[in-house]
Amino acid sequence: MKTIQITLPNSLDNFILVEMCERLKEGHTVTMLFGGRSMLPLINGEGDKIQLRPLAEDEKCVVGEVYLFRHLGHFIIHRLMRIDGDDYVFRGDNCYAYEHEERQNVLAKLIVIEKKDGTIVNCETEEWRSLSRKVLRRRKIKNAVLRFTNQKARKMWAIAYFVLLAVLMWAPLNGLAPVLDNYIFGLRVDHFLHASIFLFCPLFLADWLDKRSVWVFLAAILVGLITEGVQALLPYRGYDVNDLVANCVGIFIGWLAILPIMIRHRRIMRKKTTNAK
Repeated sequence: MKTIQITLPNSLDNFILVEMCERLKEGHTVTMLFGGRSMLPLINGEGDKIQLRPLAEDEKCVVGEVYLFRHLGHFIIHRLMRIDGDDYVFRGDNCYAYEHEERQNVLAKLIVIEKKDGTIVNCETEEWRSLSRKVLRRRKIKNAVLRFTNQKARKMWAIAYFVLLAVLMWAPLNGLAPVLDNYIFGLRVDHFLHASIFLFCPLFLADWLDKRSVWVFLAAILVGLITEGVQALLPYRGYDVNDLVANCVGIFIGWLAILPIMIRHRRIMRKKTTNAK
C-alpha cells in the first residue's frame, strides 16, 4: 500500500482534501498535518501529523476509534461515539456537540499520530484505547458542567432552586430546631445555613434579569426579605432578624462572586449594540 504525505495549513476545510479523498479511494494511506483543537489533548493541531488508511466498503466501524468523515460539506476527523442503526454519531475529544452521519460518508480511519517532537503513537494499540477512554471520561464530566452552565439549563435549575427555597423557608421544619441551635465560631448553624442557601440566589436571578448587576442584587435582596417576612405570618415558623441578616450576607457574597461575569457580559452586549448601529 502506497503512502502519500500531504502538508496542509491548520484547517481541515481545504480544497486539497478533495484530492486526498481521491487517493484514499484508490487505496493509499495518507499522512497529513492535523489542524484545529477539536481532538485535544491526544492530537494537537499545532504540529501533529496523522496517518489515515482508507476503509473498505464493507468494513465495520468500531465505536471509540477516530475516523475521517464528510459532514455538511466539510471534512472532519473525530471519534465515533456510538452507532444507532444507520446513524453514526461522532464527537471531538475536546468538543461538546455531536455530528451525525451515514456510514457511506465515513472515509478513513486514524492509525498513527506523529507528534511534533517526533514521537510515534500507534492508534491501534490497547494503550492508545485506554488513554482515549480516560480522556472521554474527563470530557463527560466537563460536558456535565457545560450543560449546567448553559443559560437555558440554568433557567430550569433556577425554577427548581426557588421552589426548594420556598419549601425550606416556609415548610414546618421545627423538628430541626435542636440541630440548628448549635453554634460554630459563636454563630448559630442556622445562620450559616441561611447564608449558604442564599449564596445561589443572585446566580439564578442573573439570567432572568439579563445580568443587570444592580437589578440582580436588588431582586435577590427582595427575595431574602419576602422569604423571611412570610415566616412572620406562619404559625409554625418564626421571624428572626438575624436570619434576615444571614440571608443578605449570603446574597451579597454570591452577588460579588458573579459580579465580574455580569460586568463583562454587559460590556459585550453594549459593544454588539454599538457595532450593529
